[in-house]
Order: sequence, then C-alpha cells, then structure tokens
Amino acid sequence: MAWPDLSIEDFPPERDDEPSSLRQDIIDELSDHFACALNRELLKNPDEQIAKQRVIQNFGDPIKIARQLWLDAMKEKIMSQRIMTGISAVMAVCGVIVVGMVWSMMKESQAFNTRMMAQMTEIANRPQPEVQTESAAGEMNQVSFQLVQGKEDGKPWGGFEGKLTKIGDNTDSFTLKEKSDAEGKLDFGKLPWGVYSLNVIAPWGEAYHNDLTVLPGRNFSQTIVCPSAAPVEVPVRIEVEWPDDLKSDDWLLLCDFRPRHIDSGLSALSRKIGAELWTRPYPNPLEGTWDYPMACLINQKNQVFRCPLDINRKFQNIDFDKLEAKQSINMIEGDQYLLPVMYLLNRQDLADLQLDNIKVGESSVSFMVLNHSRESLRMISPANLNLQHASSFGGSDIVDATTLIVTHQKIAALDAAAREENKGDRNASGSPFAYASGIQFGKMLKFTAAKDQDNVWKIKLPELEQLRVPEEAKQVEVQGSGGGFF
Repeated sequence: MAWPDLSIEDFPPERDDEPSSLRQDIIDELSDHFACALNRELLKNPDEQIAKQRVIQNFGDPIKIARQLWLDAMKEKIMSQRIMTGISAVMAVCGVIVVGMVWSMMKESQAFNTRMMAQMTEIANRPQPEVQTESAAGEMNQVSFQLVQGKEDGKPWGGFEGKLTKIGDNTDSFTLKEKSDAEGKLDFGKLPWGVYSLNVIAPWGEAYHNDLTVLPGRNFSQTIVCPSAAPVEVPVRIEVEWPDDLKSDDWLLLCDFRPRHIDSGLSALSRKIGAELWTRPYPNPLEGTWDYPMACLINQKNQVFRCPLDINRKFQNIDFDKLEAKQSINMIEGDQYLLPVMYLLNRQDLADLQLDNIKVGESSVSFMVLNHSRESLRMISPANLNLQHASSFGGSDIVDATTLIVTHQKIAALDAAAREENKGDRNASGSPFAYASGIQFGKMLKFTAAKDQDNVWKIKLPELEQLRVPEEAKQVEVQGSGGGFF
C-alpha cells in the first residue's frame, strides 16, 4: 500500500471551475515528497513505523497539507466568485428598494415613476467589473539556504557546493548547482513550487542530504549547520571481556568493521553536526589506500593489530609475527561504526584464514549459527551479509544484531568432548549433541569515535557453553546460502 494514504475524497467538495487534474497532481507531488522523506529516515532508523512518525512530525498531516495546497490553488477563483455573489446580492437589495420607491411614488407622479424605472434599468444594465487574478501555481518562489559553522549561530561558511533537483516527470524535473558565497549564502534564485532534493557537499567530501517542499506563493529559506573542519583520526582502545576458558595467548578476536551494503549502496561513516547528519562515503580501494582499519585483531592484553586485507577488501592469510601490536588504534571521526560480525580465532587459524570467498566463482564459506534466544539455528555467509536485505532470525530481512563466529577447530573439540561426555547419545531430534559455529548477540554493536573523548569500545564475549545447540532448537532453511561451511 502507498504511503501516505491520500485520496480524492480527502479534499473539500469538488467545484465546477476546478481544473480536472488539480487534486491528483497534489496527491502525486505529496506522495513523492513523503516517500523521499521516508527513505531518508529509514537510513537513520530501519524501523518503518518510527520513520513514518518522524516524517509526520517534520512535515505535518499530509491530508491537511493537501487541503492547504488545494485551497492555495483555488483561492483566487473562490474569492472572485464570492465577490461576484456579494455584488449580485447588493444589486438585488437595491432593486427591491428601488421598486418599493417607485411603487410608493406612482401615485404622486407618473413622470417620476418613469424616470425611476429608467434609472433602475440603467443600473441593471451596467457591466459587471472584472476581477483581475493571478494563479498562485504560476508564481516563482525564492529558494535559498544559509550555511554556518558548527552551531546555529556559527560563522558563515563559504565554498560548499549545493545541488538542488526538482522531483517530477521528465518535462518538470531539473537540477541547479551553486556554491555558497563568503557570507554563507547558497542562493538558487526564484523557482517554481514543488518538491526538491538538496545535496550540500563540503570541500573534503562530506555531504548533507534533505528533501524539501516549496509551497505556492511562499519563499523558502533554511539554515544548515555544517562541519567546521574535515573529520580527523582519533585514538580508540578496544577492551574485550574474555570467558574463563579462553584466557590464553593463543586466542584472538577479529572485529570486522568493513562497510556493508544498505539497500543499493554501501554504508557510510556519519557524524551529527547540530541537528544535521553529514555522511562521508568509504574510499574506493582502487583509488588509493584506505584511511581507517577495516578489521582489527585483539589479544588477551587488549592489544590491537591492524588486520591486513587484499585489494578486494577480503581477508588474506596472516603472519601474526609480522603484525604490530598497539594499545590503541586510530579511526576516522564517526558517530556509528557498525560491527555486524566478529570471529574468535586461534593464532594457528591465521595462516589459513577462510572467512571470505576463496576465488571468484566459488561458493562462500558459511557457518551454522544460533539466534540470540537459542531457539533457532541457520546457515549464514558473513561475506554476503547485507544490513538491509540479508536473511536473519525470526523471518525479518534486516540484519540488526552482531554475530560471533568461533573457529572450526574449537567447535570440533567441543563436539568431541560432548560426544565423549554423553557416550554417543543423541538428543530428542535424533542428532548427536553438537555446538553451533556462532551465536547472535541481542543487538548490533555500534561504536563512536569522537574528538576530545576517551574512545573505549567494550566487547563482552559469551561463554562458549552458549553455543551448545538446545534439543528444541529449530533449523531454519536458507535459500542459496552458498557452498562450504564449518
């Protein structure tokens, strides 16, 4: 079902002098605007209901807006009709008065009555004055923005590029490009009313996006709070709380911060400046080096190692002795570093790190994973995780929780110990007692890297006994999950 739910019946009663397509044009424009605003809110929060509420809070009731647009478009015609009706009423009253006077004076003078009737005829034959109107829909409206640094009352910010695109059909759509002047003014001149998409880009690449509506007969202006400077590197410490049975120098935690797909694009680093969200796309590996550690290894002493990746951002075999240990690692400023998957590895696993596709055309490595409540079990392929459209537990298509995956050697040892402990017994489902290769956290782990702040990212690992598959756990079928698994 389209959102918002607007129909012709939501407007005032139809008028004879109303353009036939006016109501549908207003519904189409508002639907496009609210759909664009909803898509933008979904990037901030994947909950559709919350996103819809935020759009309504920002722009108001779509039915009231539609009625106002209709009223603005019909205002001149309505006022003209009311004026004509008023004049006609006045003329009718005058006519009654004149007739009364004539009737009372007929007895006094036939000549006087004749003159009065002539005057009345003359008044009745006078042409009606024409009311000059100008359709509000044809008016041009001034559209401009004021760019300031860091806060609402900050200094003007010049040199930012602005791109304004009118949303409509091929004959109505157009794009304008301007640059803010020394006074921070980003002026697009006078434009027709309608829905527009705005992009403002800082000299260092960060971008602000918003959809806006220019109403008929009303100029549009807005203050946009911009970053005062490009994001910089800040130190980050990672503190891991290890289970008792993993407190050994042989164990490492690999945290995977690589960008993931969201809808049709990649996730991006973002930071909030004032009330505005500014995003910074991840660099293309083919255009230069990456400027933040996309994957990190952490040991028992909370020392962090930058994990090397190949040119395709895939994991490669690692010589651990060649890695440099640090107490902290530098990350680019950002409000939300997502950690959708992490791996518990033995140092021996690093020499043959099979976590991504091995070669082009081959199936990706998959793992059997429990959901957070340990009620269901399914196969996942970390290389193909998509933050919006990958399968997750409970039937949802949104990946909204971090998954911990444990090395195959450790799971094999746990399975062997379980079989020995139970002397080959099988559980209620007829399968041997076994451990899953991973488990889902209760939420997505998200971290912030900010200036002038002690950036400590804390991670608590679950006890490995949580990976033991309960007898009542149901296995969920996965379409096209890939080939080899652990």
